[in-house]
Amino acid sequence: MAHHKSAIKRIRRNNSANVRNSEYLTAVRTAVKKFRLAASSAAAGTIDKSAVGPLFLRAQSLLAKAATKGLLHRNNASRKVGRLASLLTKTLDGTLAAPVAAAVRKPKKEKVAPQKKEVVAKPKAAPAAAKKPAPKKK
Repeated sequence: MAHHKSAIKRIRRNNSANVRNSEYLTAVRTAVKKFRLAASSAAAGTIDKSAVGPLFLRAQSLLAKAATKGLLHRNNASRKVGRLASLLTKTLDGTLAAPVAAAVRKPKKEKVAPQKKEVVAKPKAAPAAAKKPAPKKK
């Protein structure tokens, strides 16, 4: 526990900044996920391709702001934007054939508890011959 007034204040500020930053990163991830889902739906033909563009702009904007604020490294944000732009191009060209695997969650498998094996008691063997006591040292 902090003992100085300034350290206590710093802990409070760090906690509030952590909450704010995690909320922003959650919004970034949600925007990227919505774009990927829309792109795969547009490739499958379930939604119109013109609906994908604004979602790309939103995701790109949030990624750039996260990099500016220092929440993501600028190269990381740039790489993600590049991959999203490539996905947008493939979606609009019609070359994206299969739905994007990352956009669809797989159902979790149920864990089955392992069954316990029955333990069979082994009969005890007859005691060995009595040992002779060790000779005393002089």
